[in-house]
Amino acid sequence: MDEPRKLRRRHAESGAAAHKHPKGTPLLILLMIIVVLPSVLLADAWGAGAAGIIGGLTGMFSLVAFIGGPLRADLRITAVMGPLLIIAAAVPRLVAEASRPAAIALVVVLTFVAALLPLLGPRFGTAGMGLGMTTMFGYGYAPTGGADHQQVIAAAVAGVVVALVLRVLMGISDPSKPTRQQVAAVLDADDPSAATATAFRTWLSDGRQRWLADALEAASAYRVALRTAELSNPTDADATAALRERAQKLSDQLKAKPARGGASPETPPPAASTDTGALGDAARALDTVERALTTRDTAPVRLERDRRRGLRDAVLHPSARLQSIQMRHAVRTALAVFLMLLITSGLERGDPLVSTALLATFSIMQATWSDTATKTRNKIIGVVAGSLTVAVVLLVVPQQYLVAVAAVSLCLGLWYIVTRPALGSAFMVVVSVGFNAVTRDLNPVNLLTQYVALTACAVLLGVVFGFIVIPGLRPPPLRSRIQTAVDATATALRAAGGAGPQRVEDLALFRDAARAQADLVPDHDRLDDTQLADLASLQTGLRDLTALAPSGELTPGDIERVLQVLDPEPSPAGSDDQPEHAAVSGGASSVLWDVAQQTGSAERSLLRTLPAAAAASARR
Repeated sequence: MDEPRKLRRRHAESGAAAHKHPKGTPLLILLMIIVVLPSVLLADAWGAGAAGIIGGLTGMFSLVAFIGGPLRADLRITAVMGPLLIIAAAVPRLVAEASRPAAIALVVVLTFVAALLPLLGPRFGTAGMGLGMTTMFGYGYAPTGGADHQQVIAAAVAGVVVALVLRVLMGISDPSKPTRQQVAAVLDADDPSAATATAFRTWLSDGRQRWLADALEAASAYRVALRTAELSNPTDADATAALRERAQKLSDQLKAKPARGGASPETPPPAASTDTGALGDAARALDTVERALTTRDTAPVRLERDRRRGLRDAVLHPSARLQSIQMRHAVRTALAVFLMLLITSGLERGDPLVSTALLATFSIMQATWSDTATKTRNKIIGVVAGSLTVAVVLLVVPQQYLVAVAAVSLCLGLWYIVTRPALGSAFMVVVSVGFNAVTRDLNPVNLLTQYVALTACAVLLGVVFGFIVIPGLRPPPLRSRIQTAVDATATALRAAGGAGPQRVEDLALFRDAARAQADLVPDHDRLDDTQLADLASLQTGLRDLTALAPSGELTPGDIERVLQVLDPEPSPAGSDDQPEHAAVSGGASSVLWDVAQQTGSAERSLLRTLPAAAAASARR
C-alpha cells in the first residue's frame, strides 16, 4: 500500500516542478565568446574576410561534435569528424557555384550520415547533431559581399582548429573524468543495464584501466545482488538503505578527481563482509569497488584486437536494420531536408532565410514522435510570439534602431533557448528579421512573411512527412513486439544457463534482448490504465530476468522450467502442476521463479486484451 502513495507523491512533486518556469542559462553566450569570437578572429587572420562568420559557427558546431566522452576517445572522433566537418562547412557551398543539383545531392548525403551516426553509439548523437547543423549552415549562408573558395575553406578550417584546441584545454587536466562518472553512475542509476553498457563502451575507448574495470564489474554485481535482495526479502528496508547510502558515497569518490600522480588514498582496505545471501553479495561487491578505489591500478587490461572489436559490437552497437528507429529517422530527415532544399531553390542566391529554413527542418526532425511534437510545439509558439513582437517593433521602433533591438534579442535568445526553447525561438525571430533587414537592406515585412512561411513548411515536413508519408517504417504492432521481446529474453536466458564463461556471442544475445525489451512502449497503441500497468510490469520483469539469470548457478533444466511460465499457452506438464518453488533449485533460482510468474501473468493479461490482428506475425 506504500507504493501507490509514493507514486502519487512523486507525481504531485513532478507536477509542481513542472509549473515552475526554468531560468535561463548563460552557457550559449559563453560558448559564443570562447568559440565563435576566436574562430572569427583566426579566420580573419587567415584572410577569410566576410566568410569569417562561417568559421565562427563551424567552430561552435564542431565543439558540439567533439565533446561527449573522455579526452582520448574524443580526440579519435575528432580525427574523423574534423575533416568531415570541414567538408560539410565548405564543399556544398562551393559545389553550388558550379552545380546546384550536385550541391543539393551532397547536402542530402551528409544529412543522412549525420542522422545515422547515433547508430555507432550514444556518444555519436552530438557528433551527428554538429555535422548536420554545420551542413545546413555551410550550404545556406552567403557572406555579405561574397567570398572565394580559399576564404570559405580557411574559415571552415579555422573553426575546426579552434574547437579542437578548446577540447584539449577542457580535458587535459582530467582526461578520464567522463569514464569515472559513467562507472560511478552504475552504482545509483535508475537503469543499471543502460548505465553499465554506457560505462563499458567508454571504458573500452579510454585505455581500459584495470581499477576501473574492477570497479565497473563490482558495481554491476552490486546492482544485481541488490535487486535480488529487494525481490527475495522486501521487508529488510534498513539494510537495503544502508547499502544504497554506502554506494552513493563510493559513487562520489569515483567521480572525484584523483590525487596528482595517481597516488592511492591513505585508507585501509575494507574488511570482507560476513553477511550471507543477496545482501551479503551486495556488500562484498561494494567492498571490491572500495578496494579498486584504494589501489587504482592504472595498468591497461589487455584484450586482443579482434576480441575488443567483438565486445564493442556485441554489447554496444544497435542493429542498422531498416526497421530500426534510427534508420527511420535518417531516411525521414534526409528526405525532409531534400524537400526543403527544393522549396528554397526558388529563393535568390544568398537569401539569408535559406540556412534558417534548413536549420529549422533539421532541428524539428527527431527520432521519436514525442520528441518531434515537442520541438514542433516550441517552434510554433516561438514563431507566433516572435512574429507578433516583430510587428509591434516595426510599428513603434525607427528602423535605425533595429540592430540594437536585434542585439538585445540575440542575448535574450541565447539565454533562454536551452531551458525555454519556445521563448528563445521567439527572440530569434526578432534577431533574424532585425539583423537581415538592416545589414542586407531588405523589407522587414516581406522578410517576416517569408520567415513564417518557411517555418510552416519545416513544421509540415517534420510532422506530416516524417510520420505519415513513411508509415512502412513504424515499429511492429505491440503484440508482435511483446512476443519478440519474450523470445529474445528466452534465448538470452538459455545462453546464461550454459556451461563455461560467457562468449561474445552470448553478450550479443543479451544486447538483442535489451533492445527488444526497450521497444515495449506504446507507439501508436491506445492502452488503458490496466494495459499500461501490465506493459510496465512485463518490461520490468523481462529486464529482471536477464539481469538475475547470469548471477545464479542455474542448470539448463532450471532455465527451461522458468521459461515455461512465460509461454502464453503453457503445456499441461508446465509449472501449474508443480509446487510454486519445486520447479527450480532454490536460492537465486527461487527469486527468478517469482519474477517469471509475475512477468508471465502480465504477458498473458496483455495478450488477452490486445487486438489479435497481428497474432500470426507475432508467433514467428
